Amino acid sequence: MAHVHGILTALPVIKPSTNSASKAYDTSIRQHIAVLAKRAAEIRTAVLSSPEPFLQALDPAVHSIGYLVVLDILFQLPDPTTLIPQETLLDKVVDFVLHVDAIQIRYYGQPVRSLLENIGSARFFPPATAVTLLVTAMLRIDPSATVFTSTHLLLAKLAYSSNTVAAALDIFDADILFYPNMGPSRDGRLLCEPSLAPASYMSTQTGLTDDVKQSTVLEYDHIRGLAYMSMRLWSKAREAFEKVMSHPCRERSISKIMVESHKRWILLGLLSQGKPPTVPSYTSASANACYKTTGKWYVAIAEAFSNGDAQRLKSHIEENTTLWEEDGTSSLVSEILSAYQKWQIIGLRQLYQRVGISQVRETTLNAVTGEPLANNQEVLALVGDMIESGMLDGQIEQDGQENYLSFRENSDIVSEAEFAAQIAHSHHTIDLLSKQYQSMNERLSGSKEYVKHLLRDQKRADKDNTDAGIGFDSQIEDEDLMAGIVPNA
Repeated sequence: MAHVHGILTALPVIKPSTNSASKAYDTSIRQHIAVLAKRAAEIRTAVLSSPEPFLQALDPAVHSIGYLVVLDILFQLPDPTTLIPQETLLDKVVDFVLHVDAIQIRYYGQPVRSLLENIGSARFFPPATAVTLLVTAMLRIDPSATVFTSTHLLLAKLAYSSNTVAAALDIFDADILFYPNMGPSRDGRLLCEPSLAPASYMSTQTGLTDDVKQSTVLEYDHIRGLAYMSMRLWSKAREAFEKVMSHPCRERSISKIMVESHKRWILLGLLSQGKPPTVPSYTSASANACYKTTGKWYVAIAEAFSNGDAQRLKSHIEENTTLWEEDGTSSLVSEILSAYQKWQIIGLRQLYQRVGISQVRETTLNAVTGEPLANNQEVLALVGDMIESGMLDGQIEQDGQENYLSFRENSDIVSEAEFAAQIAHSHHTIDLLSKQYQSMNERLSGSKEYVKHLLRDQKRADKDNTDAGIGFDSQIEDEDLMAGIVPNA
């Protein structure tokens, strides 16, 4: 055991702060992994004979690769708890996730991904714990959370199916800027450099992610939208579904998941904005044409909602109950009925600064019944709920026997300290975006599909003076921007 323990802990502790130190550390890690591979059979035999002492003796923060080797051997077994108590094993997994050296595991990505898949399977941990561990591990590996990986879909499925969405919001809310197959990084830097951008090491080459296909990306954003819906985060859900429905695609290759996202996107626009959402300009013409047919019943809801026709809205929804059930949108449609009068009340601020509750009752309709609310007390209760939830910025006032709804004026005045903080935040954001843009531009420039596109456009520009860069999403020959992604979901 002592000999194998020495092999697992042979990596010297070096903190790469200079170029020479980085090169030395890079060489040490690669040599360490080579020795581990050469002695794999010997290590496996020793670990399987008595795994617990190894996990007790190794420090996951110092010997992350050696620690991971032991965990990987155990999780390859049909049931690792036959060799080590389940509680002990799971405690050691948690210890690893919380303290792992994020630089070392850049060199040993496949076992890391395998461990995350075991966590995400929910075979060993309760779903809530598994989701929290996945999020913690993903943020340790990529603190920016800007690189999409195969683990994202695993997390989304688990969080949504187990109703533990809140624990996954740090990942769901992050803006994805890079995909693992967008092209190789050309900075030539070593994996162990602390300041290395996540997009340079989160790749299939390091093993930290599996191949990502178009269908993977679409399914992730669709499930993310459903997850936000379950928390009544209408705006975030709308944005997630918008990414799916506007995803670049070939003509006549609109997938079912894009169609289903479009239907929910229309309803969520009404819930989050009180009006039909606007189709993004970059949505392909073929997708738009398809949506006009597949989403016509939802467009009818949006038209009745925005035109203030409560009776038509009510009858249209009631007449197509079977359709909503088949599409799985019944709950959203019910929310539309409940939200109709609320958005009518919000719209009164365009006409009034202060309006009587009795007038609110007379000028707005309940879409569930198609009639005004029965009395002023019901209106007061509705308005009170809207104010409490933050949907309505106002307050209820009493003047004599009459209650009034007073809308608060929007104020853009901020203090000098707040203004300075806003400027500092904006400066930081611009600086960050500049670095991300540069990194993204380098990776796209290394994509053969993107280069082929530019060459085609240059030839066309030379021939007929057309602008280069137009129509990229409709001219990709074999694969889209994310090399390796199939054109059809």
